[in-house]
Amino acid sequence: MSGVPPRRRVGDDRGSIAPVVPLLALVVLLLAGLVIDGSRQLNARARATAYAEEAARAGAAAVNLEVEELELLPSDVVAERVNRYCLDAAAAGAPIRNPGNCFQGLEDTKEAPVRRLVVVARVETAIPAGLLGIAGVRELAAAGEAKARPYQGLDETDVQ
Repeated sequence: MSGVPPRRRVGDDRGSIAPVVPLLALVVLLLAGLVIDGSRQLNARARATAYAEEAARAGAAAVNLEVEELELLPSDVVAERVNRYCLDAAAAGAPIRNPGNCFQGLEDTKEAPVRRLVVVARVETAIPAGLLGIAGVRELAAAGEAKARPYQGLDETDVQ
């Protein structure tokens, strides 16, 4: 009986892995795309927040030097400074969407005396997708928002 080849049964599974290989390769590529493009999007969100922080600081620097009490210049001047920062950053290569519209407004301070000193800025960015492009995702959008305000005077820790 050793010289007789084994009988092949009907429904044998030989070669059945071949159709699954391309599907598994696609799944692996999509998972890699999620990891790689997901980390790129997190980085884009961090950069958008950093741009928003700097834009808010640029607006918070618009202090009225003509008065003794701390106050900002009119809101249109603050808005122009915030938007100017975003326009300059975009001109330098930052992937900022709609850079002329970063200023979101002014808010009141939380401590007494309540004054409208808090500058709010929002920056939206977009970067091209990498491996997720095979799934039809063309770009990754991210946004960051930040607030900044000026402070007046020195305290004991500054004078040491």
